[in-house]
Amino acid sequence: MRLGTLLLTGAALLAPTLAAQGRKPLAWERIAPLDWQIGARPALEPVPAPPTPSTGSVVVALTGDGTLRIRDARGVLQLQAGLPGRPLHAWRDGGLPLPTASGEWRFPDNAPLKQGLGGLHWAAADFRPFLEGLLWVLEDGEGFLTVVHPGTARVIHLPLPPGRDLQIRFLPDRLEVLAGDVEKGAPRQWSLAWIGLLPRLAALGPHPNPVKPGTALAPFPKD
Repeated sequence: MRLGTLLLTGAALLAPTLAAQGRKPLAWERIAPLDWQIGARPALEPVPAPPTPSTGSVVVALTGDGTLRIRDARGVLQLQAGLPGRPLHAWRDGGLPLPTASGEWRFPDNAPLKQGLGGLHWAAADFRPFLEGLLWVLEDGEGFLTVVHPGTARVIHLPLPPGRDLQIRFLPDRLEVLAGDVEKGAPRQWSLAWIGLLPRLAALGPHPNPVKPGTALAPFPKD
């Protein structure tokens, strides 16, 4: 059985339990699994250096308890949300590691994904430059990799393969996960091509029907 099928079955079994508890599932409890490909653990060849870090006017703050805040150039709060757990490791853009998993960083307002998937070179030998302007966070439960697009104030959660002491590697053609601690006989290396992640990354782009701002006379406009 593939990992995606196994996790999807588990999610289906979890849904009635959440309903019985009388609460709506959290954002990361109702997402479909990814089709991670199992591979033999390779020799850890050096990863090509990621592109230089981006910069800009959008400020992202992540606290040690997993609270995420995004403010635009005017200082207006665009998003306040929580991660599945406390931040353990963080990367920016196409895989540049951050010295700490919590802090405050600046990101561009107009990153490649702000234009949707149409402007990306899907067959590029190195796809990482098209990941500019993203924040990636591994939480301490190591069950999800949270991806934040500050330019659109949108967030997705990528379900990770099972294992502990996970190492995330941003390779030119794929995202790779290496597990340091797994059950006996379980695989330690998983990967997913960037093109296979595009359907998930598309959710970080601009919303096709942005919500209209309210006014004093109509704080919640219907149209």
